[in-house]
Amino acid sequence: MANFQTHFNVASFVSAIGSGTMYYSGLVAEKPETTLLFAGGIIGGILPDIDSDNSTPTKIIQYIFANLISFFVLFKYIGIYPIGSLILIWIASFIATLIVLHIFNKFTSHRGMFHSIPAGLVFWFSFTLLFYYIFHYNYLISWYFGIFVFLGYITHLILDEIYSIDLKGQRIKKSFGTAFKFWSKDIKSNILFYFLIIVLFYFMPQKQLFINSFTKFDIITTYHKLLRKYAR
Repeated sequence: MANFQTHFNVASFVSAIGSGTMYYSGLVAEKPETTLLFAGGIIGGILPDIDSDNSTPTKIIQYIFANLISFFVLFKYIGIYPIGSLILIWIASFIATLIVLHIFNKFTSHRGMFHSIPAGLVFWFSFTLLFYYIFHYNYLISWYFGIFVFLGYITHLILDEIYSIDLKGQRIKKSFGTAFKFWSKDIKSNILFYFLIIVLFYFMPQKQLFINSFTKFDIITTYHKLLRKYAR
């Protein structure tokens, strides 16, 4: 499988292209929101490996993930509370995230259902609901953030599959097919994840409004405008 540095770098690259496209297309009006989406893609890019063992790289991933989540919480309250309260909010968010990850690792196994497309959908919907109902972002930013998490997640899974093919030795490793998949060998996990997808999607905010808004997006026209702008 690809290492952490590769996952981080590729997720950053894909997320930068995606968030830049969103900004120049007018789907995201403000640069802080563009940065938010960029960070969402990075989170998605490292998220599948949070169920790994307690090795040093895994701990680094978990600390980075906890810092990113704490950043989002802090970002929401900047300008509302004084600096002392913001520091306490960040510390509390950081510790709470690490505790959740520790409990999470006790009940999961690496390369199980969390390395799958359904898991990416679960995190997409979960982050959208979190941003809309807890952090009180508008429905569009909440949807977009969830999509960028999913984009980074899928990027991670594809990279793992690519690295499971040994071109030099002209062989396919045993790990091939264990990342980019729709189900695992654990039937209970399969049922649980697909059940979560249905339930979470039911509570997704303003579904029809989002679909109507997103269908107006024309990626060809967007890149044509960019080429004309920088060709001058």
